[in-house]
Amino acid sequence: MLLFQSFPVFFSQSRVGKHGKEFKIYKFRTMVVNSEDEYALTKGENDERITTIGHFLRKYKLDEIPQLYNILKGDMSLVGPRPQVISYIQKYPSMYQEILKTKPGMLSYSALIYFNEDELLATKDDIVSYYEEVILPHKYELDKQLYQEKNIKIYFSVLFLYISKLLQNKNKIDG
Repeated sequence: MLLFQSFPVFFSQSRVGKHGKEFKIYKFRTMVVNSEDEYALTKGENDERITTIGHFLRKYKLDEIPQLYNILKGDMSLVGPRPQVISYIQKYPSMYQEILKTKPGMLSYSALIYFNEDELLATKDDIVSYYEEVILPHKYELDKQLYQEKNIKIYFSVLFLYISKLLQNKNKIDG
């Protein structure tokens, strides 16, 4: 990765986990350094802040691999509601109250449904409004459903479906 992108290789961001405990989520950096300071939400796949290798990492979800460290640390589980950024928890505290009773996950219903979120956002004029008014409430409902239904069958179903999505995404490019 260092051949295509400079230091730092990792990106960390504060997220909210079980019982409202803050933790740092880790990802491979896909944007130019300090770009999150100028605009918090990605502008979609056409975002000029995304590096060349960043596009590749995002396409195959490889930027998410460092979250395995979060799982090993105990901050996250493999499957569960996605951890939210602090600003949205503060903006909509009652909405997240139930979801914060469980450990967040790397894979979820919302990660499946919004697998190509960057592509969707790239088609919108007002990305922030669309995200907050359409995507965020839908992700919340999906995460709430996952929390309420969570069992071993659901766990492996989400895992299998996510792997299938990754392979379908790969075949779109290769085939």
